Amino acid sequence: MTATTQDGNSPLGEIIRRHGQWIQNASTGSQCILEGTTLNELNLKNVDLQQAILRGVTCLEADLPSIKFSRAILESSDFGRTILSLADFTEAEISDCEFASTWLAESSFSDAKIRATSFRKANLDKSRFQGALIELSHFQSATLNGAFFHHAKITNCDFTQGEFRAAQLTRARIEESRFLGVSAAHAVFNSCVLKGCDFSQADLTGARFVQSDLTGSQFDRALLRDADLREAQLGSVILSRAELTGARLGSACLFATDLRGADLTGARELTAQQLAQARTDETTMLPNGTPGPYRRKSGAERPVFA
Repeated sequence: MTATTQDGNSPLGEIIRRHGQWIQNASTGSQCILEGTTLNELNLKNVDLQQAILRGVTCLEADLPSIKFSRAILESSDFGRTILSLADFTEAEISDCEFASTWLAESSFSDAKIRATSFRKANLDKSRFQGALIELSHFQSATLNGAFFHHAKITNCDFTQGEFRAAQLTRARIEESRFLGVSAAHAVFNSCVLKGCDFSQADLTGARFVQSDLTGSQFDRALLRDADLREAQLGSVILSRAELTGARLGSACLFATDLRGADLTGARELTAQQLAQARTDETTMLPNGTPGPYRRKSGAERPVFA
């Protein structure tokens, strides 16, 4: 199939034209259905392909800014190294697709269903995933700075070494996912469910986890300096060797929380009862700057910088 479409007279241009008619009135025109098509280096702007169906399409190194794929079905297709900034994938169904090293800044995936899809090294800064369902997908080394995941449901995904600075994940539900080594300073995880997730060696400086449920998750050697964990469910969570200097932990549940080797120097709003319920040892640095383990009536729960 010819990929030179700017004049609107090529085969693909005609398909797009008739699809536009179909969107307006299903009794005229015809739905865009592309199967096994190669469209490498395609150059299209502001094209409306909402509700289109793409299966087995290869579209590498293309320029497709502001394209509309809302409510589209994308299966087993490859958009590697393509420019898709400001693209609209709202309510799309995306499965077994490749967006490796793709530019998707400020794109919308709100309420989309994404399964077994790769976004490795993709630029997703300020993208929107509100209400999205994301499963078995890969975001290793992707940039998601300032991205929005409010109310998203994420299961068995890998965000290792990704960037999440100032990302918004309020009320997201994330299970069995990997965030190893992510850069997520000042990210907001308030009222999230984060079960069975691995944040080992993550930079979570100033991140907010207010009223979040972190049951079964681990933060081994994570950087949580000045993080806000008030009223968080941290029971049995692994925070061994984590840096929690200046963190806020008021009313957080610390029952059987592993704080061995953690640095709690200057940690705020902790009570004697909270620390007594947690697991500390001689390698734990307590809020008052002294080594553990914590002993009742020692006063070590009072921060050294208070």
